[in-house]
Amino acid sequence: MEMQVAMNLIVASREEIEHGIVVREPYGVVSISDPGSRRPKIRRPATFRGAVYVKFHDAEPVTGSNLPPEVVLINQQHVNAIWRFVEMHRLQLRTIVVHCEQGMSRSPAVAAGICDWLDLDASRFFSQYQPNQYVYKLLRARRK
Repeated sequence: MEMQVAMNLIVASREEIEHGIVVREPYGVVSISDPGSRRPKIRRPATFRGAVYVKFHDAEPVTGSNLPPEVVLINQQHVNAIWRFVEMHRLQLRTIVVHCEQGMSRSPAVAAGICDWLDLDASRFFSQYQPNQYVYKLLRARRK
């Protein structure tokens, strides 16, 4: 019988993740960065269990308007990579840290989506941040 462990989600910026976030229980990182930027340097203390790295811009499609061709929106491959990471580690992790460049839009959208997958309350990500609605919509669509 599979037992679901209570999961804590933390939203962070690139600066915060690179300076090191203290998590005293087993944790993993969903690392979101801009295409073309270097991969964030994530500290790896004894409680660190792994990370998934995805790159897409903080952008949303706009009806009747074309985004510049260099803009990379979140896509199904990104969502699947995040989902595989959460599924693979969810029984061992107590915390997932989700970070993006500023920690205000993409990462809270992903954290809220993970909460939805795991039947956790995501309301704080909407009251404390400004989640990218397109990112959140794609993550919600992946829910079982």
